[in-house]
Amino acid sequence: MCIPMKKLLLIVVVFAYVFIGRAEQIDINFEYPDIEGDFYLAGTVFFPPSSVMSVNNILILDTSTKKEIASKITVQERWPDDSIMSVEIIFPASSQKKTTYTIHYGSDIKRRKTFSEPAVLPTISFFPAGAGRPVENVDISVGQINVRVDKSTNIRYWWYIVPMAILLFLTVYRSVRTIRTQKL
Repeated sequence: MCIPMKKLLLIVVVFAYVFIGRAEQIDINFEYPDIEGDFYLAGTVFFPPSSVMSVNNILILDTSTKKEIASKITVQERWPDDSIMSVEIIFPASSQKKTTYTIHYGSDIKRRKTFSEPAVLPTISFFPAGAGRPVENVDISVGQINVRVDKSTNIRYWWYIVPMAILLFLTVYRSVRTIRTQKL
């Protein structure tokens, strides 16, 4: 049972197209803010070498409706082969319509919706699935903080007066000494 060379070549081309040209996707993780209304989601996304050649090969999709979301994508770094290593992505979201988003990228992706100047809205950071949370978003509960205010007149609360008095004394002493030497 021998497969003709033309059929084998056709099978290889079909498999190559299916597996090489396919778009990859990255889920976006974030917590909805307490604010009501619209806001921006912003974050940095890293790509493997040779996977993204242009920002037009990256798009944001609403996972529930499969619709493209307008986004602003800025290249931050490139790989030595001039493919994109990391980008900063900003796109609008709304707390009234809570949904999930994914980033799709690859050579067969063509982004159609963009914006260049974002409006003045609150910005929430997102992080790609599989990546750690950015440091500015780590919440640490520290417990209760107790503050004690003491109104006593103990000298230890006036410790800064001693260095100030020494500096004032040295300043006056030096000016008096300078005046005396100039008169001679």
